[in-house]
Amino acid sequence: MHDWSGRRYAVGRPARELAGTDRAVPAARAVAAVSAIGVLQFGYGAAVPLLVAAHGWSPAAALLPFALWALVQGGSAWPIARLRERGLLPPARAIVAGAPLCAAALAAVGLGGGLGWMLLAYALVGGLGAGLVYHSGVHVVAAWYPERPTTPAVWAGAGFALGAVPLVVGLSLAQPAHLAAAPWLGVAVACVVAAAGAGLRTPPPRWWPPETDPRDWALRRREPVACYDHSAAQAWRSGALPGLHAVVALAGAAALVNLAVLPMLLADRGLAPGAVAAALAVLVASSGLGRAAAGRWGERVGRRRILVAALAAGGAAQFGLACAALTGSAAALVLLAIPAGIGGGCCYPLTRTLAHDFFGSRDSADIPGLVYSAKALGGLAGVGGAAALIALAPHAGPVLCLICAGLAGLGAAAVAARLRRPVPIRTLPL
Repeated sequence: MHDWSGRRYAVGRPARELAGTDRAVPAARAVAAVSAIGVLQFGYGAAVPLLVAAHGWSPAAALLPFALWALVQGGSAWPIARLRERGLLPPARAIVAGAPLCAAALAAVGLGGGLGWMLLAYALVGGLGAGLVYHSGVHVVAAWYPERPTTPAVWAGAGFALGAVPLVVGLSLAQPAHLAAAPWLGVAVACVVAAAGAGLRTPPPRWWPPETDPRDWALRRREPVACYDHSAAQAWRSGALPGLHAVVALAGAAALVNLAVLPMLLADRGLAPGAVAAALAVLVASSGLGRAAAGRWGERVGRRRILVAALAAGGAAQFGLACAALTGSAAALVLLAIPAGIGGGCCYPLTRTLAHDFFGSRDSADIPGLVYSAKALGGLAGVGGAAALIALAPHAGPVLCLICAGLAGLGAAAVAARLRRPVPIRTLPL
C-alpha cells in the first residue's frame, strides 16, 4: 500500500499471527530489559562517593569510567543499528548477548581492583552491553507500534530511568562496604535481561498493523510525515541533522553532568543522606516520567515546542540546583530536580521521533542511530569535562560543572528552537 507521497507500507498479518501474542507483550518484554540496565547509567553517579571512600580514588578519577561508558553506550547506536538492518544482529540475540556484559560491569564495581580494571570492565564491556540492550529494546517497541512513533517507544526510555530509582535511593543511604553486593545485582540484572530477550520477536520490515490505515495516518496535520525519505547524506546537507546532533550532545552533556556531579556535591556539603536520596530519586524519576510525558504532549502540542520548553526549563534549573546545593536547601533541591530531570530525559525520544518526521524511514538504521550517537560526544564533554574541572578546582569544581550544564541546556534549547523540517526544492530545467 502507498500513501500520498509514494511511501510503501507492508500492511500484513496481525501481531498475534506474527508473535503469537498481542503486540503489547513483546513490547513489554523489551521495556523490561531496558529497565533492568538503567542502573548502569543512573546508579553510577550515586556510587561515586562510595567508590572514592572504598578505593581512595580522587573524585575526578572516579568519574572517568562513567565518561568512557557514556562514550561507548552512545557511540554504539549506529553500528548496532547497521548490523540489525543487515540481519547480522537481531534484537533478541543482541539483548541476550548484552546481559552478561552488563553483569560483568556491575561485578567490577563490587570486586574492586584498580582504575584500569574499572575502565575495561565497566566502561568498555558494560558500555557495549548497555548499548546492545538499550538500542535493540527501543527498536523493538518502535517496530511494533509504527503508527504511534512516540508514545509507546518512550516507555522504553522511561523504564531506563525509572528502573534505577530504587538503587539510586539505596546507594545514597549505603556505606562503602555495601558495594560488595554489586555482583549479585549483576546476576539479577543478567537474568532479567536474558529472560526478556530470549525468543523476542519483531515484525517484518515496514510492517503496518492491519487495524490502522496508513494513508489516513500519513495525512495527520500536527506532525506530518516527511515528504520523502532522505538518505543520511541528504539529511546532513539539509542542516537539520547537524542541528539534532547538537541538541542531543548539549542536552546529553547537561543530563550526564547532573548524574555524575550532584551526588558528590551534596555529600560534600554535608546534607543528610535522606535529603540526598530524595533529591536524586526525584531527579531520576523526573527523567523517566519526562520521557513518557514527552510522547503524549509532543503528539498534542508539537514535538519541537515541547522539546524547546523542556530544555529551557531544565537548563535554567541547573543554576537553581547550584544555589540550592550551596545553601543546603533540601526542599529547593527536590523541587528544582523536577525540571532538571525532565529536560535531560525528554531529549532522546523527541529527537528520535523528530528525525523520523524530518527525514522519513528509508534509512531507519542510519539516521536515528546517528542522532543518538551524539550522546557519546555529550558524555565525553560533559562527564570528562566535569572530571577535569574537579581535578583543577576540587572545591569550586562541582558548582562550576552545574553552571556549565545550565549553559549547555540553554544552548540546546536555542538550537532546538531553530530546527526546521527540510523542504525539498525542485527546479525546472532551463
